[in-house]
This record gives sequence, C-alpha cells and structure tokens, in this order.
Amino acid sequence: MIPVWLYFWIVTLCGILYAVASQFIRGKFVDMKRMKEIQKRLNELNKEYLDALKKKDNKRMDAIQLKQNEVMPEFNGMMMGQLKVMGVILIVFLAFMWALGAIDPNKEDDFEFQLYHGSPDWCGNLSFGNGTAGPWLVDVKAFSGPNTVAENGSVILYGVDNAEHKPYATTMGEKMDVDSDKNVYSLGESAKICVSAPTDADKVVATANSGTWFYVPLPFTIPVIEVKTLSGANIWFILVSILSGLLMGRLMDGFSNKKGDVNERNKN
Repeated sequence: MIPVWLYFWIVTLCGILYAVASQFIRGKFVDMKRMKEIQKRLNELNKEYLDALKKKDNKRMDAIQLKQNEVMPEFNGMMMGQLKVMGVILIVFLAFMWALGAIDPNKEDDFEFQLYHGSPDWCGNLSFGNGTAGPWLVDVKAFSGPNTVAENGSVILYGVDNAEHKPYATTMGEKMDVDSDKNVYSLGESAKICVSAPTDADKVVATANSGTWFYVPLPFTIPVIEVKTLSGANIWFILVSILSGLLMGRLMDGFSNKKGDVNERNKN
C-alpha cells in the first residue's frame, strides 16, 4: 500500500504534470500568439464599430464590417481547433483521475454493507470493527435495476466527541435522507443507518470509509461556504492544476513580453 503522505505528493505532482501537459498540447496544436492577435484585432474593430454606431456613420460601419468578415474565418477555424484540443485535454484529465482513484490508499479499507427495506425506510447495521477513531463517512447509493437513482451520505463520529476536519458526502439524483440512530458512538458500539430511498429503488448499498479519507487542511476558512478542509484527491488535483496553469501562463506571458522587448530594441 502507498503511504498516505506519499500519495499526497503523487496527487500534487500529477496536478502539476497535468497543467504542463495541457499547456504543451495547446501550444502544439493552437497558435496562441496568433489567437491573441486576432482577439485583440476583433476587440479593436468592435470598439470602432460601436463608436461609428453612436455617430451613425453608416459608411464607416460598413467598412469595419468588411474588415471583421475578413478576420472571422481564421478566428472561427482557430476556435474549432481549440475545441478539438479541449477534447484531448479532457481525455488526459480523465486518465489522471482514474489513475489517482485506483491507487488511493485511503480507499483500501472502505467496505460495503447492505441496507434492507423495512417500513418505510431502508436500514442496516454498521459495525466499526477495528476502524480508525474519528469522523466516518457513510456513502449510500440507491439503485433501480442497474441505474443509480440517488446518492447521499452522512458523517458520524466514532470514538471522538468532535472533529475539526470532516469528509463531505456526494449528493446526486433524487432526494434521499441518510440518518443514524446517534451522531456520536463510543468505541465498541455499532450504528444503525436508515435511508428514505426513492420509491422506485430496489437495492440500497452503503459504503463506510473506516474513518480514513484524503483531505488537505487549510490554514484559513473559505468564506461563504465556511469550509477549512479540502476533501477528496480529485479536489486537490484540480486546485493544484489550476494554480500551476495560472502560474505557467504568467511566466510564459512575461517571457514572451521580455523577448518581444529585446527584439524591438535590436531592430532599433
């Protein structure tokens, strides 16, 4: 099993590599310099057109429209090329996500337990066994045939009275409440989990994370949503890739501008 601390750095490195790969793919198949030049030109023409519109200068408006029509075919072609590149980048992204999920050491002690249909809820017993003391996430999925019709979860405390960092449940599909007979359990106790599943559900399965999951504690609380924990390797991967991409973009723009200044001085 990969040590948890090493997995954190693997996720971080993968986020950086994905950002590098995205920049490389864009640079390989899209002329970003030419794209920026065309966008700048179109913005200038739009400003000129608005100015002519205010002054009701129809002759000038027609001339600007002709200039825009000359530029648009190349711009549209570049936009189509960029959409194709985004498809390639999406495939790379999904490959990273699948690989990171497959090697996540925090999921190796996850286990499923069945919930049975009562009246009116689906209920089942969760045995904590030798699990870690702390917050446990119980994720529940309701199925109708092969299809998932609802997913929700609940966080319960085992062996502790409170926890600064807690996992977050995934919510999708129809409304489904997940409840436990208590919020806090002592060591050696078991929990009763009950779910108000959709009426068309014919199977309900719960997964307990044994008190282990990937999270990154933040040194501050995110305003509005009041969160100070990034929960899930995918969230951290996406954040690292975004920040790395922004940093590389700034560095590349700075290098490009500096190179342009040097070339301009050499011409003079």
